[in-house]
Amino acid sequence: MTTDSPHKYRSDGLRRNVPESIITNALSQSRAVEAAGLSSVLTLGHLASRTGVSHRYLRSVVARDMDPYLSFQIRKKSGARARVISAPGPSLMHVQRWILRDILNEVQPHPNSYAYFQGRSVLDCARKHLGAKWILKLDFHNFFESVTEVQVFKVFKGLGYQPLPAFELSRVCTRYAGFVNHLDLEKYTADGGKYRVIHAYRKPYLGFLPQGSPTSGALANLVSRRLDERLSSIAMDAGLVYTRYADDLALSAGEHFSRAAARSVIGQISREITKSGFVVHGQKTRIIPPGGRKLILGLLVDGDEVRLSREFRTRVENHIRGVEKFGLQKHCSHRGFSSLFGLVNHVSGLISHAESVSRDWAQRMRERWDSALVASGWDFPSC
Repeated sequence: MTTDSPHKYRSDGLRRNVPESIITNALSQSRAVEAAGLSSVLTLGHLASRTGVSHRYLRSVVARDMDPYLSFQIRKKSGARARVISAPGPSLMHVQRWILRDILNEVQPHPNSYAYFQGRSVLDCARKHLGAKWILKLDFHNFFESVTEVQVFKVFKGLGYQPLPAFELSRVCTRYAGFVNHLDLEKYTADGGKYRVIHAYRKPYLGFLPQGSPTSGALANLVSRRLDERLSSIAMDAGLVYTRYADDLALSAGEHFSRAAARSVIGQISREITKSGFVVHGQKTRIIPPGGRKLILGLLVDGDEVRLSREFRTRVENHIRGVEKFGLQKHCSHRGFSSLFGLVNHVSGLISHAESVSRDWAQRMRERWDSALVASGWDFPSC
């Protein structure tokens, strides 16, 4: 809330010679979002006060005067361009975590979206497809980077925040495209003339959702909610089950289906994705017919229970064995990771992914992994 008591907020404002009309308007704005269980943000200064972070620092972030992110790369198995991870600095990380906890976590994504929301998991997503005979898979290309600050602004404004705070929140949660060198800047060109209120906020390029930011997953889900609704409708009309886990889409069917029907559905899905501003990663589109191996998010769904695949187990064990035998630095170089941090997070994430499916095996791997990290001089927790 703006304060524990509206009466106290009003009296404090009057004592500071704030006009009563401004105080009344602020309380009215707060009620609009607080009625939905969200924390109010009236101004950038208000956000600074609520998070304990310098207003000057936040103003520099919003004005794009600084780039408060550290970039590192994770090589993809396919050999394509490495995934760029943007880790926010400590102060911005703190503010983004507050936004996630006090605002975004209070807003439910679409029921068929399973990533980045407490109480939903990879395991829940995979279970929806148990017993399927046909599986269709599609993947977004550059999922997070496809979401711009304009779409994020619309999310915050749609939640009830006034235009200026919604704009500033969108800037706090996005990274300026002009600060990075791996993007096609033409896709992020901004019409600076449309924003005339604060001259310092005018920039030639838009911001994008940085993969590695606490708020990016939740915001991507909310931006994608209308798309999820349309894709769920297409699936229902075709008698399919639809799920999305971040950038991984899966649809499944029973016996009464065909390859021709699968191609038709994929065409409809792809067109809707394109309309929403995302790009389908064509090389990752798959049709898995009866008799094919049924994998969802690396989990086998061909039986009565979800199971880890042999390839997944081998992948984790090979990483652990490599660090045990050669040390963290040599294994990192050998496997093509650009940083130790990236490798540690990657393997730790794989183990965390396994814990809800095969807890005993995952715990054994976690113990070996942590011991291998300690032996290599890694002096903070792997998770």
